Amino acid sequence: MRFSAVFAFVLLMFLSPKVFAQQDPSDVAFGGEHFFRFRVAVGKLSPEVRAAMIQERFTQVFIRVMAQGHPLTVDVHSQGSVRTIVVAGVPFATVTPADAQANQMTVDQLAQVWGHNLASGLKSILSRDR
Repeated sequence: MRFSAVFAFVLLMFLSPKVFAQQDPSDVAFGGEHFFRFRVAVGKLSPEVRAAMIQERFTQVFIRVMAQGHPLTVDVHSQGSVRTIVVAGVPFATVTPADAQANQMTVDQLAQVWGHNLASGLKSILSRDR
């Protein structure tokens, strides 16, 4: 009986990081504005990697809007169970069912919140830079 308890404890120690690992959320901020927080991974992309990818997309958006004269638009496109937020024609962020669950919202609700945050925050940044 004692051997099985020790075995179960050792097994739990090896499995715990994989089963019970807590992911660190990662904030998406740019130009002094906070837009949203990734709380979960998507596939093999951790919240931190997802946020870093968004930072690159901010540059794409600002080139399109400021240098190329594209209007600042924020749209939400439906693709099955996910929503894609498109900013100035750039596919910007994907909202998944896991994101929605982590934020205690539906996918549509969360996409609308993130889209609104992007629209208002980017307008604020652009009004300062012009």
